[in-house]
Amino acid sequence: MDYYSTLGVGRNASQEDIKKAYKKQSMQHHPDRTGGDDTKFKEINEAYQTLNNPQKKQMYDQFGTTDPNQGFNFRSGDFQGGHPFGNGGFDDIFENFFGMGGGRRPQNNRINVAVDISLEDVLHGKSLQIEIQMSNGRTKVVTVNIPPGVDEGQQIRFRGMGDNVHQGLPPGDLFIHIRVRNHPRFDRYGDNIQCNVNVDVLDLVIGTKTTVQTLNGKNLEINIPAGCQPDTVLSCKGEGLPNVRTKQTGNLLIKVKGKTPKGLMPEDVEKIKNVRNRY
Repeated sequence: MDYYSTLGVGRNASQEDIKKAYKKQSMQHHPDRTGGDDTKFKEINEAYQTLNNPQKKQMYDQFGTTDPNQGFNFRSGDFQGGHPFGNGGFDDIFENFFGMGGGRRPQNNRINVAVDISLEDVLHGKSLQIEIQMSNGRTKVVTVNIPPGVDEGQQIRFRGMGDNVHQGLPPGDLFIHIRVRNHPRFDRYGDNIQCNVNVDVLDLVIGTKTTVQTLNGKNLEINIPAGCQPDTVLSCKGEGLPNVRTKQTGNLLIKVKGKTPKGLMPEDVEKIKNVRNRY
């Protein structure tokens, strides 16, 4: 996926242009709007999360990916017809990542690790023990603290926690690449999360109350107003995810789904038909 094409901007677009394009595209394709596209909306968010982050944008512009592992995991045959990063091969890789040239190896031995976390971990933060492998084949266990509000694909740098087996060289840095597992009940849209609630269509007509459990495990009583239409989205402020940069909290979006009541008697069906025929 080309993130620039997804947002409809050129590669020389400013951060302001990227933000404007994101707002325009997200409003146009939001799944709650008529003609919205959930898949397209997620792609737009993925593109914006990368291009709005200077470090991730720089890596994407250089290598076409924000996955730090993809720049190093070469298969046999990958070098046929030339090096994937130019004629300089590995020297170019080290120069791009570490600002060095002339065939010298980096003076800071970084280690890249991908970790999977849950949406609950995004809400609360997570302390993880990770086993990492040194360049001499030995392993060590380190503890890292993942802050609340991290994004899918975000890269976190832990200074001095990488490779440290070479005498005379300072310890390298550890880069943690975040992958967020899909949640069975909630979909993530930036700092907002969305779930569905099923309500009998008769209750949509007359109005009702229902209970929704938040990601934090809290039960909220939700008022469904009379005449509420299926696929209406209600918002609960401050029940979403924290933003790792602004520290503000997003909202919980609740999409109302209509369902047909079961166990209606024939006479009940006739009464509903009579009501319907009046409109």
